Amino acid sequence: MRCGSISAGLICVSLGFLAAGRAGVIRDDVADSFYTNLAAQSVYDSVGFLTWSEGASGYIASGTLISPEWVLTAGHVVGGTNDSGAGISGMIFGLSSSYDGMGVSALEWIPYTSWSSSGGNLWSGVDLGLVRLSQPITSVTPAQIDFRTSPVGLLGTNVGYGRSGVGTGGMTTAAGTKRAGQNMIDARGGMVTTMGSGTLLDLDGISPTVLFQDFDHPTDLVASSMGSAIPVAQEYLIGSGDSGGGLFIEVGGATKLVGVHSFLASLPYPLDTTGANADYGDLAGSVSVQSFENWILTTTGVPEPSAGGLLLGAFTLWVLTKKRGGRILG
Repeated sequence: MRCGSISAGLICVSLGFLAAGRAGVIRDDVADSFYTNLAAQSVYDSVGFLTWSEGASGYIASGTLISPEWVLTAGHVVGGTNDSGAGISGMIFGLSSSYDGMGVSALEWIPYTSWSSSGGNLWSGVDLGLVRLSQPITSVTPAQIDFRTSPVGLLGTNVGYGRSGVGTGGMTTAAGTKRAGQNMIDARGGMVTTMGSGTLLDLDGISPTVLFQDFDHPTDLVASSMGSAIPVAQEYLIGSGDSGGGLFIEVGGATKLVGVHSFLASLPYPLDTTGANADYGDLAGSVSVQSFENWILTTTGVPEPSAGGLLLGAFTLWVLTKKRGGRILG
């Protein structure tokens, strides 16, 4: 467990590996159709599901098509039994609006080089992976990656296939439906931010490549864990199975991928009595792509992005997808 200090003592953000699952938890007072309709917008067509087996266990996660043959996802999704990709079989990537088991098979899956050596440490901010497909997908436009714009303080849109529910209860529903919701990108590792109570939360000891969002309550502003306490209209927090999904921002009229979903976290008891279940007050961490431009472009062979930073066409501690608590499908 890693701890961040606060002005009146010590506060620990408790992480947890979350089972493969079902997509994002929504506000109690907003209809689910607003979230599924947002996910159906063409700018998010590049986000799909990944499914695979490890022995007798089956798993589902999320990923984003960044070129016709390559998918960007989380390192713990493709880490397999040794954090280096062993033991995975039958991996496919699909783009339907709900999980149907149909998709393009994967030829290889590659965790970021430091994921294994970190021992699966989510605080290290290296939870990235790539999947090479057996044939190109040309039916949708790959995501535009922005390696330049600092996303902290901007409105982020999270897209994936994780578990859902409402903020008062956290994750309660089944997996496999594509949803998108929005949340302010409040902080990155190493920063000091302010909780709804006015207490300072110090994220020291966490890599600055980790981007944080919290799930603000519609009426209880004190329940905010960091940043602004005012929820956005389609406030949302990623859930189990959203691992590897995309965090997007709007820049210059374009929708750009800036992060990859990594984990859920909760504040310690008694500040949080339910653990990391994606209810109001919980936190989500995504890995910023900004420090990984060379690895992504070199591994995939995708051309260097334009000067504008676009890549065109071409917690209890639980990981959001699997392992150390993976859900068996079927």
